[in-house]
Amino acid sequence: MQEPQTAVTSAQCYCGAVKLLIAAGAKSVIHCHCGQCRRLSGSAFTTWVSFPKLAMELTGQESVAEYNATTNVKRHFCRSCGSHVYTLDSRAPEIVGVPAGAIEGELPKQPKAHYFVSHKAAWHSICDPLRQFGGELGFEPTAASQETPSK
Repeated sequence: MQEPQTAVTSAQCYCGAVKLLIAAGAKSVIHCHCGQCRRLSGSAFTTWVSFPKLAMELTGQESVAEYNATTNVKRHFCRSCGSHVYTLDSRAPEIVGVPAGAIEGELPKQPKAHYFVSHKAAWHSICDPLRQFGGELGFEPTAASQETPSK
């Protein structure tokens, strides 16, 4: 009898000095519109893919720099090219967040929602049917989310 295959996702920085291999399926994929994610990505939002931290294998550790973004959040970047490679949050120590742009190939899942939409860039319009959450903490259902059926 053949054993089921484990999903493997790879990600890397721009220059390839830091690489991730994640031997587990993604837990979730979301779009975050908070100011920190917008500044971090230089875009209207960051798309995050969450994986079990224990499934992550890191190569190029010597090229990784850390930045304490908040008391809970630690961002990890490549020292050579500056690419953001992954994030850890002490409130969810079993999870690693990987920016979708660092992932090689297709995303393991489709995005399920937009968060922190109350903080979104004024020049950006959300035009997809995904659920939307906002408010000060970023997780309260919005009127748009109430109108849109859950996927």
